[in-house]
Amino acid sequence: MISNKLIVLGSLFLLPSLLWSQFSSNISRNEEKRSFVSFAGSYGEFLERDAWFYGFNGEFSRRLKNIPIGIAGSLMWDQEEDVKNDKIVSTFTAAITGSYLIGNRWSVGTGLGKGFMDTNNSDKNYQWADGDWSTALFFGYQIPLNLKSGIGISASYEYNMSANETSISLDVSYGFSL
Repeated sequence: MISNKLIVLGSLFLLPSLLWSQFSSNISRNEEKRSFVSFAGSYGEFLERDAWFYGFNGEFSRRLKNIPIGIAGSLMWDQEEDVKNDKIVSTFTAAITGSYLIGNRWSVGTGLGKGFMDTNNSDKNYQWADGDWSTALFFGYQIPLNLKSGIGISASYEYNMSANETSISLDVSYGFSL
């Protein structure tokens, strides 16, 4: 029988380990207009090596009716610079996420991302790729501008499952309800 401690541990640490950077964690706070579109910029650092990245994303989320949970699809672009190896790689990643509203402004979320196009080749041109699978836990804070739009700030702790490495990132986004 699975103990309650193991269930809590899995819920807090394993399930939320599903995502890549640049997730805005914005979902609509408006019950009548539950779809939300957001655009974000991101900066992050790898913890195991001397490398950093920045990027941008577009995200469409939908809040479920009468409950504070949202699901989203994201398209992300990021550029990673590995200082030690003097290597720069740009990547496009697609992801699915889920967020939970904690109160009116805070949210927590998780998801799963997969790189599908990058410049990690001898020509340094974008090519279709079997990119990395990544996951993360993210926390977000939304500053409402009005009932339909807001600015979001989020932080992510990411785990690249394919490369077995972690990173952290900070994201700033703007979004609006549809």
